[in-house]
Parts: sequence; C-alpha cells; structure tokens
Amino acid sequence: DGTCRFPGCATPARRCHLDHITTFAHGGPTHPANLITLCGRHHRLKHHGGWTLTMTPTGTATWTNGIGQHYLTHPHDHRHTAA
Repeated sequence: DGTCRFPGCATPARRCHLDHITTFAHGGPTHPANLITLCGRHHRLKHHGGWTLTMTPTGTATWTNGIGQHYLTHPHDHRHTAA
C-alpha cells in the first residue's frame, strides 16, 4: 500500500499502522495477504466506527459504512515505480 487504504485518505503508508483484515482474535494470520495500512484515525474508525472491510485476493478493499454504502480502494501498483 502506498497510503492509508481508507477511502479518500492520503496519509503515506510509512506513517500508518498495519492492521489485520480478519482480526487476529478471529484466526486472521499476520501475513501480507491479511494486512492493510491504515492511519491511526482510520484504524480506530474501522474498529469502533461502524465500518466493515472485506478484501479480494487481488487486494481490492470494499469498505461498507453503517448505512450500507460501499467504497472501494485499490492497492498501490509498485510495478511502475520499481527501479
């Protein structure tokens, strides 16, 4: 991820937390396929703000708010930035 993966957030990934998509408490592994970068604000919002998150195998995140609206975010494509 290049930034926080919450919709519309541009906080650089280096200033974010790594968060489990499927929580560790519910058997989610600490593995890159189950981790997402979230800034502190959106990390708290995910856990205490009524939002849910699902992730596809290709890394597309679907965020759903408390009234059922869906927002998609996509992982940063590092292929064009590789030296």
